[in-house]
Amino acid sequence: MGRALWELREALLDFVYPRNIFCILCGEGIEKTERYSLCPLCKEQITFVHERTCQQCGKPLEELYLPSECPDCILSNHSFTQGYTCVIYDEEIKRLIYRFKYGKQRYLAYHLAEIMIDKLKEKEVEEIHWVLPVPLHKKRRQAREFNQSEILAKYISREMGWPMDSKNLIRMKDTQTQNQLSKEERKANMKNVFQIVQEDKIKAKKILLIDDIYTTGSTLDSCSKVLLRAGAKEVYTLTFAAGRSI
Repeated sequence: MGRALWELREALLDFVYPRNIFCILCGEGIEKTERYSLCPLCKEQITFVHERTCQQCGKPLEELYLPSECPDCILSNHSFTQGYTCVIYDEEIKRLIYRFKYGKQRYLAYHLAEIMIDKLKEKEVEEIHWVLPVPLHKKRRQAREFNQSEILAKYISREMGWPMDSKNLIRMKDTQTQNQLSKEERKANMKNVFQIVQEDKIKAKKILLIDDIYTTGSTLDSCSKVLLRAGAKEVYTLTFAAGRSI
C-alpha cells in the first residue's frame, strides 16, 4: 500500500472510529491527550511490563526471583535472540485482543501498536532490516479477513522507519489452534510449519518478528528457526501481551 493510500485509509478510519475520544477498554469519554486511548483508571488496571524481565523472552520476572531468565527459558532453548513484550495477558487484555482479532475492531491495532512502538523505543532497539509479521495460513486469513500481526507490523514499520515484508515468511500448514495444547504439543504442532520464499533477502539481516500474544514461544521459535536457517544474523520478537512467568 502506497503512502498516500495508507494516509487516506488512516484518515477514513479515524473518521469512522475517532481516536482518543473514548477509552478502548471501558468506553468512557477521555481527554484527547490520554495515551493509547485509555482512561486513567483503565490504564492503572493494565500491568505494563517495565521492570526486571527475562533476558531471553522478555516476560516480567518476580521481584525476589534471582535468575536472569524465567523458568521456561531456563528449560527451553529458544531460537530467537531476544524477545520483548508490553503488557501482561490477563482477562481484560484477553477481551481486548479478542475484540481486535474476532470482533473485527481493526481500529484497535493503532493503539496496540502505539504501546508496542513505545516498548521498542524504551529498549532502544536499533538496526532492524526487516519487520516480519507472524503469518496466518491462507484459509484462516480468508475466514478472519485480515492478519492481526500484519496490521500491527505495518504501524510499527512506518513509525520506526524499518521496511516490512509480509510475503517472504509464509505458513505452509493450517495448524491446530495453540491455546488448547500443552507446551510439548505446541512445539510438535509448530514443526515445519513456516517457510522462507526468498532467502537472499534474509541473509545477514536483523529481523523483528511481530505477533499479538506470547505464551510458550513455540510459534516464534518455529519462525526464528527458518529465518536463521535462511541466514538471518539475529531474530528479535515483539508481542503486545504475554502470560506471567511461572
